[in-house]
Amino acid sequence: MTTQLDNQISSIPTWLTIQQYEQNITENTREVYNYWYLGLALLLEGREEEAQITWMTPFLEFGEEESEQSLQQLTEILLNAAQQQEANSNYQIAWVVRQHIREFVPDDINNLLKITELNIDLKIHDQETNINQLIKTISQLTETPVFDENLLVKVIEKLVHPDPVSPPPFIDKLVEAFIPYLLTSETIIKLLTEKSDAYHYFFYQHMAICFAKIALRLEPNNLECIRKIISPLQRLGLNYTKESISWANKYLEISQEPIDQIVGTQFLLEALLTSCDSWEKTVQAYQKYKLFLSNLVITRIESESLVQILAIGAFLLYMEDNPQENRLIRNKIAALCQELISKKFPEYISTYQQRFHSPRPSLSERPLRIGYLSGCFRTHSVGFLAWWLLKYHNRQQFDIHLYSLSEVSEDPQQQAYKNEFGDHFYQGYLPIVTIADQINQDEIDILVDLDSLTSYGNCAIVALKPAPIQVTWLGYDATGFPNVDYFIADNYVLPESAQDYYTEKIWRLPQNYIGIDGFTVGTPTISRESLNIPDDGIIYFSSQTGVKRNLHNIRLQMQIIKQVPNSYFLLKSHRSNHQDLQDFISPIAEAEGVDLNCLRFLPSAPLDTEHRANLAIADIVLDTYPYNGATTTLETLWMGIPLVTRVGEQFAARNSYTMMMNVGVTEGLAWSDEEYVEWGVTLGKDEKLRQQIAWKLRLSRQTSPLWNAKKFAREMEKAYQQMWQRYIDNQG
Repeated sequence: MTTQLDNQISSIPTWLTIQQYEQNITENTREVYNYWYLGLALLLEGREEEAQITWMTPFLEFGEEESEQSLQQLTEILLNAAQQQEANSNYQIAWVVRQHIREFVPDDINNLLKITELNIDLKIHDQETNINQLIKTISQLTETPVFDENLLVKVIEKLVHPDPVSPPPFIDKLVEAFIPYLLTSETIIKLLTEKSDAYHYFFYQHMAICFAKIALRLEPNNLECIRKIISPLQRLGLNYTKESISWANKYLEISQEPIDQIVGTQFLLEALLTSCDSWEKTVQAYQKYKLFLSNLVITRIESESLVQILAIGAFLLYMEDNPQENRLIRNKIAALCQELISKKFPEYISTYQQRFHSPRPSLSERPLRIGYLSGCFRTHSVGFLAWWLLKYHNRQQFDIHLYSLSEVSEDPQQQAYKNEFGDHFYQGYLPIVTIADQINQDEIDILVDLDSLTSYGNCAIVALKPAPIQVTWLGYDATGFPNVDYFIADNYVLPESAQDYYTEKIWRLPQNYIGIDGFTVGTPTISRESLNIPDDGIIYFSSQTGVKRNLHNIRLQMQIIKQVPNSYFLLKSHRSNHQDLQDFISPIAEAEGVDLNCLRFLPSAPLDTEHRANLAIADIVLDTYPYNGATTTLETLWMGIPLVTRVGEQFAARNSYTMMMNVGVTEGLAWSDEEYVEWGVTLGKDEKLRQQIAWKLRLSRQTSPLWNAKKFAREMEKAYQQMWQRYIDNQG
């Protein structure tokens, strides 16, 4: 009957409804539904006083038992009406209806929450007053309330959204009021953490942190909640990274399982390095990190929690140049994780394998289908470097598909990718099996992972092996998964012995593993005058993330500055507060006898084009070790600036080496710490040598394979064809 009359209300003009119900009441005074709907019709017409009188009439005329039943009927009708108005976006009318529900049932928590939400949407009055009334109602309850936890989360979300950095205190009071009724509910913790994940993915980090902190209050030792606080803090960078140190330490205090200790130590290492905190603490954290990883591969723990460390291992590259040992650790971790994924998703892997065993097309039958997998098809080093290869691909011979794990945004580089590849640009933050299925359904022949150890998602997808051939290019280093077939390198970036400690077959391109057409350079925002550096001063420059700052390497840099008269050192760290960098560097400089007046600490430039323009002020750039520059080295060489780099053994310690060899410059290549200092001093004192190198670098723009992206694309395509032919031959 309620549904029928609801439909009647929505389809008949109000005046006719009022007239009809008044007639019905005259004919049958004891049918209460007529009073309820007449009152509702009057209310919808704005005649509130008449509506209230109409509703009160049956209560005054019927007995107490009947009144209780009638009240329930009335509130149900009003609730249906409110929900109908909300569905039609008539929020003001819905708010009025709910106020009357509140009069009849003042302790209906769902109704009070909905009124709060409508208050926020309509900006009706002070939210604090309304929240305090809600809290008061909750505190006076004698029975456990029944309420919609989704609605509570939505209200909290709308209250927090205007200022997630410093949310109003009354939000904490609201959460506290509900805590006694939430402590046993896994549902709301799941709701809150899912909200945190969503905001983190879409770069609303403060909202992500806020929801994770609320969830943590419900379960104070919940490691998942703490992880969801640390990750956004570290994504925000600067001073927030320092805050993440205390959270990482809390995580480690609570952790009992080896996997959790590894994750916690990874968080701590990233925070300490990025914020340029105590080097002693960093070394201690690294020693524990490596020990935890080593013990894990020895004990071969098989646990669902292994998925948390799919992409673990990057800090082995930052802290030491020891691939013979560290690559083996990473390889064993990857093998363990792959075993876990095989057991977790056997049906998917079996489906993919069945396709691989079907007859494969030859190179003459159809274009090779190449899939590129990355979370960085946007303004990012990987997004920029990959663009050149993808731009110059021969679309007649190669069918290119891009699988983006990044959020949809207005980012110009992302828009360029979308425009270039159209419906072959597949984007979505989806379960890994969904993306793997898409890759498999697209019948990708060769899947190229661009992110490697920078991406959990990429690692999980390649572990499922949705394509018959899988390749790693760019990223930090190879992932170590046994089912990744090739790692793209060249004859310089990895020594000949490297195959001994890689599970992937190292595929060496004939000249260089990267090729671009160059950079766009903007307008400089710094000058010698603005930095108080004389015209004849020798300017050394270093621009790297905090994680690449290594105490031993900094000492060598200070020895160079000390030995070159009238020299100045400009330092800049992306994602690190430049004051933190200064606090870290200055004591090292003083210990090495360097005058602090020689140092200049620069904030990050807001635009890449501005950063490159500012590079022009440098006479020499000093590279980092054991993790060299990559994009920063390319920028340095493009700008025609001499570079001093320490060449090591691991991939990350040879990026600058291969790039310099490919532009024909060997001056500045150091094979020991002593040579690093010698080259730094020599280049600082020998202006003529600097000019010769700068001239070589300018000429290289026309001759070097490093600056010929089209030629590089042909070399990569040749490699793909050879990989596929080898696969076909082995299948036969």
